Amino acid sequence: MMARRIVLLFGWLVVAVGAWALVDPRGLVSFADLFLTPTGLWAAVALRLTFGALLWVAAPESRTPRVFRARGVLVFLSGLALPVVGLERMLEVAAWGSGQSHAVLRAVALVTAVLGAFIVWSSWPRRSES
Repeated sequence: MMARRIVLLFGWLVVAVGAWALVDPRGLVSFADLFLTPTGLWAAVALRLTFGALLWVAAPESRTPRVFRARGVLVFLSGLALPVVGLERMLEVAAWGSGQSHAVLRAVALVTAVLGAFIVWSSWPRRSES
């Protein structure tokens, strides 16, 4: 129950970041910049490992348990991959991303908001549980 509530809260956070970036596309770039330091990289690793594990644990209580489990594994593995990819490569990817047009950044923001909404919907208690 607690894992599902944390995942629900995280889903709302993802919706908020996506909505913010829709209004201010460069805001998405600014948000990503927070993780482009050695400390930020390790924070991203910790966030991904934690959220991946939470998705796995919350899966049985969600509306989409298979999706949550699969997504949890992918998020967890991406957390393990970040140190291997390294900060230099992440800086290169960020430089490429920040060079994209507002339309591309808004499309990424929209996908982010929709993903967050999916997490919220999947984590929301069913009527029979209310």
